[in-house]
Amino acid sequence: MKNYARTTLAGIWGILCLTAFSAPMLLANSFPAAAVFCYFPFSHFCHQNPDRSFFIMQYPMALCHRCSGIYLGLFLGTILARILHRTLLTKNLPYIRQAQVLVAVTPLALDALLPFIGLWNGTSLSRFLTGIVFGCLIAPILVEALEELIQLYFRRVRAIFPPSIEGDLS
Repeated sequence: MKNYARTTLAGIWGILCLTAFSAPMLLANSFPAAAVFCYFPFSHFCHQNPDRSFFIMQYPMALCHRCSGIYLGLFLGTILARILHRTLLTKNLPYIRQAQVLVAVTPLALDALLPFIGLWNGTSLSRFLTGIVFGCLIAPILVEALEELIQLYFRRVRAIFPPSIEGDLS
């Protein structure tokens, strides 16, 4: 079950990363209708401001710097979830997930909020890297949550449909 959750999430994040990277390539190669199908879903989650996006073949990616980092971080963090889980999390400690989320959000929040105060002027690299850090630290939590959800589902299925006893003909 554990590998199923990690593989499923890695596949989802990998497809999303490829979709974001492929949008500008589709535009550059005269496939605007296909590119719209790549850009549009991300428009619900990302501002897609060209000034804050990486460019591929002279067209902006479907995600901004920070969102690109988050999606790539989720992909990498999911692949490395077992290693990250062992090094970042110690089982049976209270509030460890909340602490991990706080550690993941802090650099991202500082990079996003400090420019408003005038103490920091975020760059494309800082937005991208804080997104990767966030994604890598959140991914093990998502993998663990999906594993727990799958286990809960199968427990409920077994409770409704208990396994039959083989050889019982009565």
